[in-house]
Amino acid sequence: MFNALNTLYGTALQENAERTGEGIQKLGDMMRFMLQENTQDKILLSRDIDYLRNYILLQQLRTATSEGIVINTQIADYAGNLMIAPMLLIPFVENAFKHGISLINPSHIKVTLQTKDNTLYFDVHNSTHIRNENDPEKDHSGIGLENVKQRLNLLYPERHELIIRETGSDFFIHITLQLDANS
Repeated sequence: MFNALNTLYGTALQENAERTGEGIQKLGDMMRFMLQENTQDKILLSRDIDYLRNYILLQQLRTATSEGIVINTQIADYAGNLMIAPMLLIPFVENAFKHGISLINPSHIKVTLQTKDNTLYFDVHNSTHIRNENDPEKDHSGIGLENVKQRLNLLYPERHELIIRETGSDFFIHITLQLDANS
């Protein structure tokens, strides 16, 4: 699979399709993460941050030519030894892109991540849009948010805070998470 992606990446570069090449490269990085690290109980926070950045960059490639879409990230560089359960933060970012982007109406997403000592602070703020009547998911809410809540309660009991706020046009989550250092 990775050889096929490398072939596509090379082809994109030969055809001067830089955005496509970059997207293929980010997708390969994300697939490698899913195969190698997603199955572990805890991973370095820096690896989870890399996955978040790759996902956001892939989405920015998709929306780059759409006017009215503003994506702002303030993800602090982190090189320490804090550990986190993999794939704990990404559902919030995925939901922001799924529910916060409209090709018709102005849209915004802001993702902020920073650490201080052993505490992670993570915010996602996005616009929300009314779904069309013909949208097959109009009346279906996903299970992703409930799964993350359950995982937080199981993995970080009394060591996390999750705040969710929703208005008619905005959705906001804030997570404060106490992490352990790799020993």
